[in-house]
Formats: sequence, structure tokens, C-alpha cells
Amino acid sequence: MNNKAFLALIVLFLLTTNGYVLAGTSTTSSNSITLPNPLCPGGSGSSGCVDSFPTLITTITSYIFTLIAGLAVIMFLWAGILFVTSAGSEQKVASARKALFWAVVGTAIALTGQGLVAVITAVIGAP
Repeated sequence: MNNKAFLALIVLFLLTTNGYVLAGTSTTSSNSITLPNPLCPGGSGSSGCVDSFPTLITTITSYIFTLIAGLAVIMFLWAGILFVTSAGSEQKVASARKALFWAVVGTAIALTGQGLVAVITAVIGAP
């Protein structure tokens, strides 16, 4: 049997048996399934519980802002190292200024993004 026919048989087998494998009967008296919230490790109402979409967005932007702040510090240090090691070379000083400029631009974008999220959550009345 050639490879294409064998591959076609495998795909056909997987497509036709998928419904049979996933079908099942409920062992409980009701047909409802409750899943625990993976973003609420201590249960609903615990500290750090993410139980709404605005809280999720705020949490995600907080983590992203922390990451960007760390990267900004690294970029400012890198620009400082470039300034110190330039030894008066105009090309190296220009490279250091460019690195410093983009570090400032990145920090400004991060601060603007954090402020924008704060404004939007204040407007929609989210916590």
C-alpha cells in the first residue's frame, strides 16, 4: 500500500471514530457540569481571585507592565554602558543615544498603556 492511501485511511479512521470516542453518558442525575475556576485557587471571593473579565484584563496588564518595566531598566543600563564605552567615538555615541531614545519611547508606551487601561476601567466602572 502506498503512503498516500495509508495516510488517507488513517485520517478517515480518526475522523470517523472521533464522535464515538467523545460521546458518553452522564453519571449524575443532572446534565450540568461545573468546572472550578483555575484563576481562583482559594475559591470565589479569595484574595487574588480573577472572577470577571475586567479583573482579568487588569491582572494581565499589571504583569505585562512589570515585565516592560524590567526591560526598560535593562535598556537604560545598556544605553549607559554604551555611553561609557563609546570613548568619544561619534558613531558609538550616536548608537548610545539611539538606544536611550528607544528606551524612553518604550517606557512612555508602557506608561500610556497602563494609564489607558486605568481610564477604561474607570469609565466602565470595573473594579
